[in-house]
Amino acid sequence: MATKESPIRCSGESTFWNDFRLDCAVLSAAATGRPHNEDQCVFAAPGSPEAEAAETGYLFAVIDGATEGGKGRSAARETATSLLEILDDPRRVELRPDLMLYRLQDANDRCHRFIEGRCAATAVWIWEEPASSSLVASWVHVGDTRLYHHGRAGWKCLTKDHAKGRILDRAVGQGPGLTVDSGRLELQPGERLVLASDGVWKSAPPGSVLSAESFPTAADSVRLLVGNARLNGSRDDTSAIVIAVRTIDAGPEPEH
Repeated sequence: MATKESPIRCSGESTFWNDFRLDCAVLSAAATGRPHNEDQCVFAAPGSPEAEAAETGYLFAVIDGATEGGKGRSAARETATSLLEILDDPRRVELRPDLMLYRLQDANDRCHRFIEGRCAATAVWIWEEPASSSLVASWVHVGDTRLYHHGRAGWKCLTKDHAKGRILDRAVGQGPGLTVDSGRLELQPGERLVLASDGVWKSAPPGSVLSAESFPTAADSVRLLVGNARLNGSRDDTSAIVIAVRTIDAGPEPEH
C-alpha cells in the first residue's frame, strides 16, 4: 500500500508584526501500509484563514494518536479542534498562555469521556510583544511528541517525553488529573523551532538532519526530516513543523 502524504504547506509573511516574520512549513505522512494517518497538525501560520481570524499570534501543534482501532486518530482530531478554538476565544490575549493549558485539559476530558482514545500533543503559540520588541513562544506538551529549538548554543529539546517504550505515561485522554508541561522563551532572528512526532525524531532528530551552519528553507527542512525518517526505517506516521524567525525586512532564505 502506498504511503499517504499531505502536501507541504508553507507560510506567508506575518504582516501585522512590526519587527519579525515567520517562515514555516508542515508535512505529515502516514506510515507505509497504514490506511490512515494517526497524526494531526495544527498550522495556523501567516496567511492561513485560521491565523487571519485571530491576528494575535500563530498557533502550531503536532498531535499523535496513541490508541488503536481509530480511537487514537479521533482523539488527535478532537485535540486539534480544541486547540484551534483558541483563535476564536475573545480572551485569547489576556489569558495567554494559560488558554493553551485549558484547551488541552478540555481535550483530555472530551477524549476520555466520549472517545476513549489517547494522544500525545505538543503545541506552541508565537506572538510579538510590541512593548519590548520581542517575539515570544509559549508551549505546552504531554506525551512523546517533541519541540526542539535551535539558537546560538545549537539544538536543544525543550520537552520531556512521558513514555516508557511505546507506552505513554501521560497522554491527552487519560482521564482526570492530567498534568501538562509548559514553558516560554524569547525568539531572535535566525533561530528555529521544530515540532516533531516520534515517528520523525526517533529516526531523524533535527540535529542530525539539519546543519547547524546552513539551513535549507522551511519547506525543504520538513521534506528532509520526514524523508530521512522514512529512509532510516521509521514505521510510524511522520509529521514535522519547521518555524524560522526572520526580521521583517529580511529577504527570502536561499534555496539549497
